[in-house]
Amino acid sequence: MLKIFPRHRQLCIVAAVFLGMLTGIPDVPASEKTAAVVVSRKIRPYVQVTDGILEHIGPAVTGPDVYFLSPEDESVTAQIRDRLMQTGYDLVAAVGPEAAGLVWEPGIPGGKIYAALLDPDTVPGLPKDACGISLRIPVPIQVAVIKDTFPSLKKIGLLFDPDHNRWFFDAAVSAAASRQAVFEIIPLEVTSRNRIGQVLKEGLGQVDAVWMIPDQTVISEKLIQYVIRQALYANAGVIGYNPYFTRAGAVFSFEFDYKNLGNQAGDVMTQYLTEGICPAAPPVFDTRINLKMVEKLGMQVEATP
Repeated sequence: MLKIFPRHRQLCIVAAVFLGMLTGIPDVPASEKTAAVVVSRKIRPYVQVTDGILEHIGPAVTGPDVYFLSPEDESVTAQIRDRLMQTGYDLVAAVGPEAAGLVWEPGIPGGKIYAALLDPDTVPGLPKDACGISLRIPVPIQVAVIKDTFPSLKKIGLLFDPDHNRWFFDAAVSAAASRQAVFEIIPLEVTSRNRIGQVLKEGLGQVDAVWMIPDQTVISEKLIQYVIRQALYANAGVIGYNPYFTRAGAVFSFEFDYKNLGNQAGDVMTQYLTEGICPAAPPVFDTRINLKMVEKLGMQVEATP
């Protein structure tokens, strides 16, 4: 069954909001603009993002209506598609890749926005100029944060599969050079999971820390635990990308507060509806330092969360 949730009902929905460029915004008062949020599924992060959107969308929009997709039921998708076509919202925000794929289907009218989407380029049908907020913190920003947080690091090993993240390594090296970072980025390339042990054995003696990034080859919790354990044996810290890392013993992690991401997306939606502008902006994020592990490894830290 198709479920529609008007804005006045209290919601908490996790989201990856997928947005596109709006053309021809009707010249009507902002309060008469209409919006919808399409959510891929009911999971905690999407709930929190959606809740943040509803909190920050402000009086500039009527609604928004919220639609939940059901991946197991194609009839729900069909009903939501029909509703989007018939209603003709001024702006539709997509939360999650499945929602983005639907929102950008030909024939869906209105402006479109995404948010909290890790890799917009991988979503089928999403144009290159799609507007929104991704979950990818720009590499130069990450390099700058690491540089400012750990000024004593000289060599950082980036663990990655070149088939998926060669671009990330190249961008990190370029950013480190342009920002005159004091550390060198060493490639720890793994082409399969069974190569991780050998790569760490050969590379850990050359680096002060291992930097782990979202990578299809190095993605499981068991692998993360293994890398952290091997790094500790070599007196090296691990830098990660979500709260699990510091809980597992990493010295540092980049983290997202999904409600704050939703707040950011809600602000973008409001500006889009009132001014016809969708500003390009990196996602808001937090950082966490595991001071216990920092002290154990004798690392120097300049910044604290």
